Amino acid sequence: MGAQNPLGIAIPLATTAMGILPHRDPERALDLSFSLDIPFWPHLPNLSYREDTYVLTVRGMPGTEVDYEGLRILFDEDAFYAVLEDYLSLDPHADLFAVDPGESATYAGFLQRASADHLALRGQFMGPISLCLMVKDGEGKPIIYRDDAREVAIRHVASRVNRHLRDLREINPRSFVWVDEPGLEFLFTGITGYTAERARGDLALFLSLLEGPRGVHLCGNPDWDFLLQSEVDLISLDAYNNRDILIGYGAGIARLLARGGAIAWGAVPTHSELLEAESPRGLADRLRVIWDKLEEEGMERNTTAGNSLLTPATCCLVNPDLTTTVEKAFAMLREVREFLL
Repeated sequence: MGAQNPLGIAIPLATTAMGILPHRDPERALDLSFSLDIPFWPHLPNLSYREDTYVLTVRGMPGTEVDYEGLRILFDEDAFYAVLEDYLSLDPHADLFAVDPGESATYAGFLQRASADHLALRGQFMGPISLCLMVKDGEGKPIIYRDDAREVAIRHVASRVNRHLRDLREINPRSFVWVDEPGLEFLFTGITGYTAERARGDLALFLSLLEGPRGVHLCGNPDWDFLLQSEVDLISLDAYNNRDILIGYGAGIARLLARGGAIAWGAVPTHSELLEAESPRGLADRLRVIWDKLEEEGMERNTTAGNSLLTPATCCLVNPDLTTTVEKAFAMLREVREFLL
């Protein structure tokens, strides 16, 4: 059905999804995850703050403490330096960096259902730039401004990703992990005071530390040149809401695919009002508009499809129906895929 894509997945437009779900029932969330070609580890922040992706990512990082009542993550400088030497002496694949099944309502069930029979398995964490924007010191200042804490956070997230990847690949050798980086959308707005040069260096360091495919997910609209010019291998994006913007970056996307990269196209909206107005054929046609631009840049349609995954556009935690629309969007993915092949 097509050439094997850079992730080692043997069919074009395999379905998966960004792992944050609005569900409060872990088993129902797992059912949804395993309804796709590539099941993912679901994160359920509506169930508990303990299930928040930031919280699941930061576990074990020196100097950090989760305030579950205040729904925030705090950084303490004294606590950071008190354990830093011991932390830095750890093997980067130490058990500290592994996901403890007890820290997530879905992880044990995910592992129980997972097997080598799936096309792949997918895990996720929060990316280091977004994590550093979220974690704040005692003065309320994000640790992205601290060179010491920021570099440790970069290396911490990389170690978590690498250990997670190793654990998943013991079950399925085609597994991969991506990081969610919503903070990339805000880097160049003047809000953070975090320079593009520093961000580029930090992203390059992080990607250089990863052992598997270097994947980044984001639903927003960042500086796409910044991301496309990096060494990222896989970009998961909201192609539905950002279609017209992405058309303008067709040359950069084509270069990513040409050098062996992959795109996870968020093609199906998960907001109730948007999904109600769409059909599978219409959604496929909407994505083809971007692919037409890629063809103009010399990227053959079969190559684009073969180097692509298909996903819902966003995670969407805010629908009045909570889960119904999201589940409908997941079900529609296969129909959209059939129109695209």
